[in-house]
Amino acid sequence: RKVTGADALGVEVTWTGSSGAQMCSRFYKGMAFQTFEMQNMAPRLTTIHAVLKVEQLTRAVLSAQEDAAQVQRDVSDMPLMSKVTLNDGSQWLVTSKPGITWQQQGSSTLQPQNINGSYTGFVQLAHLGDQPANNINVLQRYAGTYPTAGAVTYAQVQGSDGTGRSSNVVFMYQTNTAASSDSTHVYNTSSVSTTMQLLSFVLPHHADHINGTSILSNGLSGYRCAKGPLTAVAGNLISYNQPLQQRPGFAGPGALADGDKSQLQQQLLRDAATSTNVTAEDPYFFGKGAAKVARLYQIAQEVGDATTAAALGKKLVALLTPWLVAQSNSDPLVYDSTWGGVVSTLGISDPSLDFGQGRYNDHHFHYGYFLYAGAVLAKYDVNAFAPLREPLSQLLRDYANPSASDAQFPFMRHFDPYDGHSWAAGLFTFADGRNQESTGEALNAYYAAYLYAQALGLQETAEFYEIILNMEAASGRRYWHPTRAQAAQLYGKPFVHNAVGILWSSKADYVTFFGANPEYVYGIQMLPFTPASGMLIKQDWVREAWCPDNSTCADGMKPAAQSASKNGWAQFLYTAYALVDRNAALDNAAACTPDDGNTLTNTLHWIYTNQQLAIDSN
Repeated sequence: RKVTGADALGVEVTWTGSSGAQMCSRFYKGMAFQTFEMQNMAPRLTTIHAVLKVEQLTRAVLSAQEDAAQVQRDVSDMPLMSKVTLNDGSQWLVTSKPGITWQQQGSSTLQPQNINGSYTGFVQLAHLGDQPANNINVLQRYAGTYPTAGAVTYAQVQGSDGTGRSSNVVFMYQTNTAASSDSTHVYNTSSVSTTMQLLSFVLPHHADHINGTSILSNGLSGYRCAKGPLTAVAGNLISYNQPLQQRPGFAGPGALADGDKSQLQQQLLRDAATSTNVTAEDPYFFGKGAAKVARLYQIAQEVGDATTAAALGKKLVALLTPWLVAQSNSDPLVYDSTWGGVVSTLGISDPSLDFGQGRYNDHHFHYGYFLYAGAVLAKYDVNAFAPLREPLSQLLRDYANPSASDAQFPFMRHFDPYDGHSWAAGLFTFADGRNQESTGEALNAYYAAYLYAQALGLQETAEFYEIILNMEAASGRRYWHPTRAQAAQLYGKPFVHNAVGILWSSKADYVTFFGANPEYVYGIQMLPFTPASGMLIKQDWVREAWCPDNSTCADGMKPAAQSASKNGWAQFLYTAYALVDRNAALDNAAACTPDDGNTLTNTLHWIYTNQQLAIDSN
């Protein structure tokens, strides 16, 4: 088999056999039917379960009493359907055109009864969900239609009063029936009319904001996936409006009070003198270190300390130049022509090194830090930035390429428009599918891309990145930062946590790749703290997750912070708690030793500039 096509929403896989035999299937998320187009094939269905029953559904055209406006099609042009029951309790609708009459062979195989030799046509499979008696009637109406191509459009829109900005995200599908002038056709049972519209499912974050005309009023029920309950929609266009939050800038979201500014300036001088030595030799930890210095550089600009800012700017250039211009560091970045990306020398030689980034793991995490550093430098020192612009722009194209026509790099390597967030896993195969751990670093990746485009004056590109940034934040809140009630709805009652450590294609884990401590699970969904972090970290979530009563939630944020013994992970949690109780957060965060990508200056800056959201519970 080979991948023979791909677009923004799916991938086409083709199997080729002898004597011209070929089968093609397009895998699009959310489709109610999985369709297999066959040419000169000998179709056979097999399952790991025993087949208990095969029922062929009766073909019938609607009677004259039905809606006369519906287009009647000749019986011979209608797909044939069968219902298959397996011993695991599941039921399936099997559709074929030309029609196949299936007969059971052995305990778990179905063979065509009416096909002699090869077959050319299509076969569709649809699970009947938890309510098969109702669902089969709905599914029959939409059988026979399947996607052949997909695309996504993004556009910023204003509310009618000039406020309430949002992004209109549209999934557009071409189908096998798109060329026909018929809007409906009918078949199989006299009580079921049939439409040529595409039937698919949307995720909870789509359903929160979907343009409701496409939602089925009498829809399918009992369908779930790893992200929770699914909502059925009909149509070749799926449109929803993603609200856009206040634009994050280089500076913090709120003004610094005079007293806060004075304390921040004093801490800035201490950190500028002691916290700018970055010795990491791999791209991830070096990137964190460079971004840490860039945050100090940005804060120095905000507080008006020109002398400190100048010194930090020079330090930042000295850090980035060996990696991006001279390539004199010990693990140089190189272009990989096989997959079209920038990888580390050690990573491409050994998949186990540099967190697998040589096989495209975590590129948005790693290079997001580089891009943030570059964006700040581009804003304040154009001349110093100039030699770094081309290599930094290549890193941007590696993980967040805004162009689908770029021959060197793929379009938006990690971002999945249907799921509304990025996947961190690269070319590695996992039994549980793709995954993403750190929503904080994913947010930072697109925040950095947005700032970089702003600094370079690329307004249209910046608007695109603002949409992606908001989508990443919204899905992060929905699926990684749930309330406990939301977690039970999405992942089932056994999952009673306020945070997901790793979200996979097929499951949610309350654990990280580096440990199961609650402070890790919470902290990796926050770091790094920047002016964009408030898009992801919300007061209501922190208040519930803090959970001071250890007897009811021992995995709460407060006991997690306390058990972390004033380390960098505890500091992240106390920083977030500033949205609930600024004074308590300040006292505790200031007593912690910062993470290698953070400083007390940055922690204080975040607490001070987010104070308009903080409530002193005392």
